[in-house]
Amino acid sequence: MPDNAQAIPFFTPPSSQFARLGFLKIAEMACRQHGDKVWIGEKDNAVLLLAGARHVRLLIEQESQFVKEFEHLSSASTIGRILLGQSLTTSKEGEEWRLARKLTTPLVNPKSPLLKQSTDLSARWLLDILQDPQQTSLREICLHWALMCVAEGFFGREISLAQLNTLIGHFRDIYLQLIIAAPDADYEALCRHPALVAFRLEAESLLGPLLDDARGGNTTMLERLCQALSPGAHPEARERVINLLLGNLAASVDNTGIALLWTLTHLSQHLNYQHCVREEAAQGKRNMASAIVRESLRLTPVTAFFERRVAENIVVDDVVITAGTRVLFSPWLIHRHAACWAEPLCFRPERFLGEEKIAPEHFLPFSVGKRNCVGMTLALDQLTTAVATLCEHFQFSLAPSTSPAALTPLFALNVIPRGDLSFILASTNKAEQHDHIP
Repeated sequence: MPDNAQAIPFFTPPSSQFARLGFLKIAEMACRQHGDKVWIGEKDNAVLLLAGARHVRLLIEQESQFVKEFEHLSSASTIGRILLGQSLTTSKEGEEWRLARKLTTPLVNPKSPLLKQSTDLSARWLLDILQDPQQTSLREICLHWALMCVAEGFFGREISLAQLNTLIGHFRDIYLQLIIAAPDADYEALCRHPALVAFRLEAESLLGPLLDDARGGNTTMLERLCQALSPGAHPEARERVINLLLGNLAASVDNTGIALLWTLTHLSQHLNYQHCVREEAAQGKRNMASAIVRESLRLTPVTAFFERRVAENIVVDDVVITAGTRVLFSPWLIHRHAACWAEPLCFRPERFLGEEKIAPEHFLPFSVGKRNCVGMTLALDQLTTAVATLCEHFQFSLAPSTSPAALTPLFALNVIPRGDLSFILASTNKAEQHDHIP
């Protein structure tokens, strides 16, 4: 137990309650009872939740004091490190991170012709697929849309969407298996986990031939990473290229796909905002569509928490937090706090249409600081394009068959709706209606 533990309240829920409610609800309960600085968990294995905007401001101002965690096996960062090695999202501080960031940033530019084309085509695909009565899952539709947005820009046309979809599905499965296995295994044992070994062989068999054939191209992410790292001439770079590709693919598909699911869920309950998007589209504008995306990311950020480790002793709210302490910052709790947002639980996109600049410590759906999401501009463009395209052609509302319980958040790999969702779609050009029930 840290020396300063007694100066900060503890919240230790019974294991049965934790399993029933999940960590997101537990964190909300802890803050309601004890404020926005609280230990959660058993005293010998607790994590410090810093859920105030002032804490994020401290992170911004003293970022070097809060580093990525790679030592605690229950940490999502450590599991990501085991899976993705030296990828951007799991890179260690220092040169490893700087190289990954430098290589990846220009490759997720929404102005890239190939990515822009994919964004537009994927939005058109949504128009067709949402009307297909054979589809069974809106969540899977949104994830497939996100994959379509980046697949060609990342890998070209030498690998099919079906193959990539299978690979990313296995990635999710392995991540969850390692999380479950972590409490009973050490780091080296997790690295030798049979499912992980099989996944690495699968990734190499699928992506390896593409690396071998990537000669002279400079269009896709794969080609440009191969050009920069020369995996053929430097075999040790081979794993780095594959990890960077997988890391970017996983983040681009899961986070952006679920963000679209939440955005459509919110928008389906506000037909007036759909009308505003439609009117702006007729004028060639997307301001409201962009604001809707941001408001959805505020109200339901898919990344509810992000973790850091305190590098050196640091004072937080007049309390010394000792080096090595694991801390959680929470976009979810800050985005829903009345001190940061008027009527925080109301869906009001116009918050993002004013001239007043929003403080970075109040709105952080893509994390904050140097480790913010490298693809956030691309994700915002993809989501805005999808919203503008759908509203231009359809009016959609939440079907009465959707249970209110389905709309409550579930914190898993990210924050998702708890149940199945159904929409009623009406064409803006025709009188016919389509009842899409995933």
